[in-house]
Amino acid sequence: MDDRNELSKIVFGETRVILTRDLSVMNPNLVPGAQGLVIGKIANYTLKVAFPKVTVGINWRDCDILAGKTGMPTDADQPKVIPKPRHMGEE
Repeated sequence: MDDRNELSKIVFGETRVILTRDLSVMNPNLVPGAQGLVIGKIANYTLKVAFPKVTVGINWRDCDILAGKTGMPTDADQPKVIPKPRHMGEE
């Protein structure tokens, strides 16, 4: 999302978002294109998002609202990405 005003469009338990940033450091399933369901708010601009295998807090700038889709996404909606091995000190 580019504008904080888009946060007003989010309905907890219905709005689906798609990741725009690689967050696979937190969990290997959190790659760009992963879809999740917004289930709440942790802080002013941190959304609580449930993915099929994990629930995490995500900054509003790291995702976009997925128009036209509601409800919990399934594993079939997730991108099929093999996580690359990580090394110490790498982001």
